[in-house]
Amino acid sequence: MEATKQNVANLQMKTIGTKSKYFTARTLVTIGILSGLSYALMLLESPPYIGFLRLELSDIPAIIGAFQFGPLAGVIIELIKNLIKAITATKTAGIGELANFLISIAYVVPAAFLYRKLKTKHKAWIAFGVATISLTVAGFVVNYFITIPLYAKLYGGIDNVVKVASVIPAIKDKFTLILYGISPFNLLNFN
Repeated sequence: MEATKQNVANLQMKTIGTKSKYFTARTLVTIGILSGLSYALMLLESPPYIGFLRLELSDIPAIIGAFQFGPLAGVIIELIKNLIKAITATKTAGIGELANFLISIAYVVPAAFLYRKLKTKHKAWIAFGVATISLTVAGFVVNYFITIPLYAKLYGGIDNVVKVASVIPAIKDKFTLILYGISPFNLLNFN
């Protein structure tokens, strides 16, 4: 028993002087600044595309942070941005922020991971290409199984959600809403 206590004490002494790879003071401050900038950019919205979709540039700071400090930093920036927006300025009862977070990390994580592995700016285009594919697939799944059903509950049924997007004549149901309305928007918004 005494030996176990000594081993724990030794381990604690060794870890006190080590630096964390992700959570240095510089990294935390930079993540905080990028999160604030990302939130501010999220507030600068375009006019609505179809109902609840708006173009915005808030993922740029997350990409910068993820390229600089790794995918986890990008996820943290996206999380902070969307939590602050959900608490202070949501227009979608948090549904849009949930979708933004899930779809954004589907773009930021693969882009940062591949960028850091490939190590050249020229090959960054490969990272962005793979991230775009990831975003498209994740966006379709998230919208089909999570976001659109939540909007349907909020707005009184799927017919009301589809009606908001009826400015595009091909949109007739949930599947076509995502295929012809939301997926092209996601591609435009992230690229």
